[in-house]
Amino acid sequence: MLILVTAGSAAASAEGGVPSPAPYKMMWAAINFFILLAILYKFAYNPILQMLDDRRNTIESSLRHAEEVRADVERMMNEAEASLMNARKEAQEIVARASKLGEETREEIVAKAKEEANAERARAIAEIQSEKEKALAELRDTAATLAIMAAEKVLGKAITVEDHQRMVKEFVNEVGDRLC
Repeated sequence: MLILVTAGSAAASAEGGVPSPAPYKMMWAAINFFILLAILYKFAYNPILQMLDDRRNTIESSLRHAEEVRADVERMMNEAEASLMNARKEAQEIVARASKLGEETREEIVAKAKEEANAERARAIAEIQSEKEKALAELRDTAATLAIMAAEKVLGKAITVEDHQRMVKEFVNEVGDRLC
């Protein structure tokens, strides 16, 4: 350092610039500098190092904490994603159950409607058969009455009960064969 100061002052004096300081002043300046350096080393170096160590520890602690927070956030995101997947799966299961229940209900309604239609058809067939039998019975009675009246006119006499029954049976059988 002293060499630089001396070289700089020699260059300045050669050019006619600033006069160079006296060598004893330079020496006192160097001594003062080293004393100041020793005092700073004694009183400021350790606190500065301590401050830098504290700062490094704080930064490392912050980085560890940030890593822990990141890991916690990642874990919570994974849990949330798993929860969301479970919710989606559960929703799909609910939709599938509802669809299945709807299909079963539809099948039950269709089966019930078919059963009711078959019952209604059977009832209608029974009613038609009953009406047919009533009509045939009525037709027999009417035909028998007409036959008796026609026979009485043709024969000119009254028919006995036995003759009447015989003629009705013959007529009914004849008419029944033709109708069926």
